[in-house]
Amino acid sequence: MIGPEAGTWQWVALGATVFVMVTATVSDLRHGRIPNWLTYPATVFGIGVHILAVAPWTEGLKDSLLGLLLGFGILFLAYMFGGIGGGDVKLAGCLGALVGLDVTGLGLLYMGLLGGLIAFGIMIWKGKLFASLRRMGRFFFTALIPFLETEMPDERDSDPFPLGVAISGGFAWAIAEHFAGAQLF
Repeated sequence: MIGPEAGTWQWVALGATVFVMVTATVSDLRHGRIPNWLTYPATVFGIGVHILAVAPWTEGLKDSLLGLLLGFGILFLAYMFGGIGGGDVKLAGCLGALVGLDVTGLGLLYMGLLGGLIAFGIMIWKGKLFASLRRMGRFFFTALIPFLETEMPDERDSDPFPLGVAISGGFAWAIAEHFAGAQLF
């Protein structure tokens, strides 16, 4: 929905999207959480704006709901396995509702790339790169050999990870590409 040919409602959606991304990033860095007061109303707003901005309105509704489901659904899988917090899941769904399906797919891809870079940077900064790589190697080695018991990584060794920063950054990257009319992937 958001793009260089955007109408008034689409610019409103872009403004709301930028507000959500900046607020979520600051909250995640300062407090380690993304508040419901941000994601719930913005999700409803994103669906409403799509209904108003796209003709016929059913196409706007469909685009927004599919963006919501893709963003929420992909991260919900990681949440179910204890990998991320619920605020991260709701943020991805909220941004999906605001930007629509196409941008959400790219936003999630770029979120993964940025998240990997952030994790790599945190490991280097804290001097845990080689220990982390060794643990990951041991995990994958034992997971691939059927008769060895898989060694699960110890959660006590993990540091908090601001995934909201990667989510917002990935979506910002996808939105910028969409406006420029170019794509990396």
